[in-house]
Amino acid sequence: MIGSAVYLANRKHAHFDYKGARVTAWDRDDGLSLGKYIFVPKMKSGQNGVIKVPEEMTKHEFGHSVQSIILGPAYLFLVGAPSILWNRLPYFIKKRNRTGKSYYSPVFERTANKLGGSKKREK
Repeated sequence: MIGSAVYLANRKHAHFDYKGARVTAWDRDDGLSLGKYIFVPKMKSGQNGVIKVPEEMTKHEFGHSVQSIILGPAYLFLVGAPSILWNRLPYFIKKRNRTGKSYYSPVFERTANKLGGSKKREK
């Protein structure tokens, strides 16, 4: 339901299907996955006005979609909330910068990469 609500709130943006998920190219600089709804940054338009999105981020967010299918409602607590906190809390941003840890080092991020087929790996 949350994914549907965010999707409707962003209906003015470009959308496309990706492996059974619905991807929205939005104006934010981050990615989000809520069930079958994936939100990734819109990059500058390519030739003929085609909207481009970051391919590896789309794969990563698709991996989160797979996690949500596997975990059901527990996804929000086991993956969604920790992922958002790891991404946005100043404490974790400073920790990553200080230690050189990759954004993809926690198990919930590494697993999303593997499930989505992303080549992004932890350092």
